[in-house]
Amino acid sequence: MSNALLHEEIEEKGIHFSATLLKLENSVIVFFNERESFKLGTLAIAMPNPLTSTYLSSILLGDRNIGITKILAGRFSNAFSCISLVSTHLTNIREMDIGALLLKLAQKLIDKLS
Repeated sequence: MSNALLHEEIEEKGIHFSATLLKLENSVIVFFNERESFKLGTLAIAMPNPLTSTYLSSILLGDRNIGITKILAGRFSNAFSCISLVSTHLTNIREMDIGALLLKLAQKLIDKLS
């Protein structure tokens, strides 16, 4: 697949969320932000596990929203069979309150490139 730059937005409960994806030949980099900011947040890396159909993931930076950030990195890694880096910068929002919305936003990006 060739390189691509995609952007998706969604608004729920009066809060605006955006996702920006950069697809490279060998990897995917995705930024999830709230409002109109574009900042680096908690950063996770994931890569396909060649022995199983799962992925390996780890947090590289940050300590907020670790669970959903790792899940999103794994989702992109599985979808594109490559290394993925995912950043989530969410202020004052709990992970369990926003997880489903971020997964929906991620799926919109995956569907555009599939």
